[in-house]
Amino acid sequence: MAGVLARIASPSDVRALPEAELPALCEELREDIISLCGRVGGHLGASLGAVELIVALHRVFHSPTDALLFDVGHQAYAHKLLTGRRERMHTLRQAGGLAPFLDPRESPHDALLAGHSCTAVSAALGMLEGRRVLGKRGHVVAVLGDGGLTGGLTFEGLNNAGGSHLPLVVVLNDNQMSISANVGAIPALLRTRGARTFFEGLGFTYVGPVDGHDLGALVHALREAKVSSRPVVVHALTLKGKGFPPAEADAQTRGHAMGPYEWRDGKLVRSRKGQRTFSEAFAAVLEDAMAKDSRVVAVTPAMLEGSALNELKARFPDRVHDVGIAEQHAVTFSAGLAAAGARPVCAIYSTFLQRAYDQVIHDVCLPGLPVVFAVDRAGLVGADGATHQGTYDVASLRPLPGLQLWSPMVGEDLAPMLATALAAPHPSVLRFPRGTLPPLPPDVFAGEAPLAGARWLRRAERPRLTLVTLGPLGIAALEVARSEPGWSVLDARCASPLDEAALLEAAACGHVVVVEEGTTRGGLGGAVLELYAARGVTPRVRLVGLPDTFVPHGDARVQRAELGLDAAGLLRAGRELLEGGGR
Repeated sequence: MAGVLARIASPSDVRALPEAELPALCEELREDIISLCGRVGGHLGASLGAVELIVALHRVFHSPTDALLFDVGHQAYAHKLLTGRRERMHTLRQAGGLAPFLDPRESPHDALLAGHSCTAVSAALGMLEGRRVLGKRGHVVAVLGDGGLTGGLTFEGLNNAGGSHLPLVVVLNDNQMSISANVGAIPALLRTRGARTFFEGLGFTYVGPVDGHDLGALVHALREAKVSSRPVVVHALTLKGKGFPPAEADAQTRGHAMGPYEWRDGKLVRSRKGQRTFSEAFAAVLEDAMAKDSRVVAVTPAMLEGSALNELKARFPDRVHDVGIAEQHAVTFSAGLAAAGARPVCAIYSTFLQRAYDQVIHDVCLPGLPVVFAVDRAGLVGADGATHQGTYDVASLRPLPGLQLWSPMVGEDLAPMLATALAAPHPSVLRFPRGTLPPLPPDVFAGEAPLAGARWLRRAERPRLTLVTLGPLGIAALEVARSEPGWSVLDARCASPLDEAALLEAAACGHVVVVEEGTTRGGLGGAVLELYAARGVTPRVRLVGLPDTFVPHGDARVQRAELGLDAAGLLRAGRELLEGGGR
């Protein structure tokens, strides 16, 4: 006999189910999520913890007439399964497949595109007000993870919503976790009687706390919220990773992003770990720096695991600061540390640094404070897709006065770059990609701190073309140049300030290809063209980088090949330029 889930094609089918079948539906949803993540990976823990909550939401509200906005979407796999996408879930996070998060272009039941935290309350309030102005019917619900209560944008939305008197429904999915355990005062407050006082003080009606795995209690609470004429918070207590023992037992992340994996002899066997990553190598270099200099401290916005800082936190518990999902605070907190004489290293993903751009300018660069930004996930990130691609860090950071922007090609570059940055009296950036470390090519030397300027990877005796690269793309460029007579390779190494002498030498051959894994609009290529224009030199130049579109989810290696960022693409770009192609 077919299961209950097989009969669900839309949320209306959830509302039509006899109440007695709801527990079976929840069990089958968990089975699907566990099986799915075992095959293709994904955000397992949060979605398992939100199963009953999502079933109850679709039982009470009528999506898409009622808009359900999920903060981030880590918790929403059950929502995808209940809204007509079960047959395509095996394509999740793959090129041409279902999006890693929620996307209105994928389904009308996805009210908001979001891959960053803390946006749901503000967007939901705006949507509710927009519906009021336009005379449209329907409720609006913001489903907020309690990890989002460490972020300032959530409080800006709550403050506005509480004073609006509009009937916004905020469902607080409280599992005490973001990726890892939540930090700060608010998560602790939520598990006390002070939670009611807190939300009521902001102008909300407070319903809860409710057992987030008790369907009857959830449905009752949500129906109470639905008829409210003023803003209301439904506080649901859940367990991240519920129903999957390995996730429940994972004290660090509760199975946040597991897989692929399989069962063997009753035990969970995860896919083998690959080579060492840039994140791990940087963490090791940072650990050495912290051991040598007590002024060096690390700061991260809820990314201990992603930035490989867990071991550092264990060794230096008072000098590694996880400030929660609070990128703006992380940057300005780092500025305060630097102003006091410390040497802060702020480890933050490229895509998340975008959320703190004002703080980088106003609080770090304007006073010239020596904060070091370790910008992880720079460039293509693969399955996490458009919301997480590290596309814009070079273009946004290189114009900032006094900031030095380094990019290692290999792991051996990290130590001298970090040492150079920590010794500098100004802010610095080290940007490095998601992925494993490439081997150090023969005859290439990392150099010793303090580093200065670009590095020639190959100088042709009779140069015809120079490939100017940034980061690990220098490996592919060197591979190409070794087989092409007259081709040189210059590793820019530092995107700001530029090594003008080296780049002018690169232009002397008459043909330059600038290669970067970031947007070409305003990136390294733009900087090189600005330099050549200012100095009146006119080589033929081609820019190779990420296109003027948002790059979707997929396999990063395949995407690099499609975008011409592999050896074959660089060979093609160079030959076309030599044959007469312009900029």
